[in-house]
This record gives sequence, structure tokens and C-alpha cells, in this order.
Amino acid sequence: MNTNARAVPDKNNERLKELVAEAGLTQVAALALFNKDIKVRPLAESTWKGYFCAHDSKRYRGFGQDLLAHAEEVFGKQLPKGNRKK
Repeated sequence: MNTNARAVPDKNNERLKELVAEAGLTQVAALALFNKDIKVRPLAESTWKGYFCAHDSKRYRGFGQDLLAHAEEVFGKQLPKGNRKK
């Protein structure tokens, strides 16, 4: 196991947390929305919760760039127009 992967919080995970919070969604509602149009296998709730854990938690999972791109697209639509990334 690569213990260095947990040394610094992943910026992608932090961005996911911001997107969900700014969209005003619970983790469960965000997961349902995220999985709705995903092109690959839908994420399990346990996997999803790992993205929101503290970086030093055993349950922590890094949120990949491809998943972040999907999250930006999905949750960006939920944000007020002034908060959307251009």
C-alpha cells in the first residue's frame, strides 16, 4: 500500500466536496445524481462515502480526474449561474 498517497488531501476530493455543498445536496442525493448519467458502472455508496472521508482515514479514496470532470458537469448544472465555473 502506498502510504504517501494519504500524506496530502487530494484536490479532486476537496473540489467534489465543494461542488456537493454548493449544490445544496446531501451525499446520498449527490450520488444518485452523479450515477444517473455516468457512462461506466455506477459508484457504490461505500465508495462514494470514501471520497468524503478525511485523507488520513482508512476509508479514504482518491477521486480521479475523470470522475471529477463528470462531477463538474453534473453538479455544475445545479449551481446558481453566478457560481458556475466557466
